[in-house]
Amino acid sequence: MRRQVNVCSAYSAVLQGSVLDPLLYLLYTADLPAAADTETATFADDTAVLTTHADPAIATHRLQTALHEIQQWLKKWRMKVNETKSFHVTFTLISSVCPSVQLNNKHLAQPDDVKYLGIHLDRKLTWRKHITTKRKQLDLKLRKLYWIIGRKSQ
Repeated sequence: MRRQVNVCSAYSAVLQGSVLDPLLYLLYTADLPAAADTETATFADDTAVLTTHADPAIATHRLQTALHEIQQWLKKWRMKVNETKSFHVTFTLISSVCPSVQLNNKHLAQPDDVKYLGIHLDRKLTWRKHITTKRKQLDLKLRKLYWIIGRKSQ
C-alpha cells in the first residue's frame, strides 16, 4: 500500500536575541491544537502539520481540518501567519495532484520542492536537490580555500 503524506508548513516571526525568547515562545504556543490523525512538528517559529493516508482526498481533508483548528487558535491569541511563506507538499511516488488547502481563506502554494529546517525535500523524496545544493555550497567553500590547498601552495 502506498501512503501519501501531506505537509503544511507555516512560518511566523518572533523576536530573537534574548535567552528567554525560545522559552517564552514555547510557553505561548504550548496549547497549539492537534487534530485527530495529524502530527504537528514545531521548531522555533516553524510549524509543520503532517497527515498520512493512501487516499489523497482524505489526507487533504484531515490537513484542512487541522489548519482550520490552528487558524481559530491563531485568531484567539491574535497571532498572524504569513500565508505567502506557507506551503502544502504531498510526498508520494504517485503522480496525482492533491486538492489544495486553505489558510485564512488563501490557497497555499504546492511547490515540487521545499526547504524545511535547512533540508531540501522534493515530492518523491529523492534528495537530489538537497545533494546538489550542498555540493554547490561545498564547492564555494573549497574555492575560498584554494589558496591554501592549491597546487602551488606551501
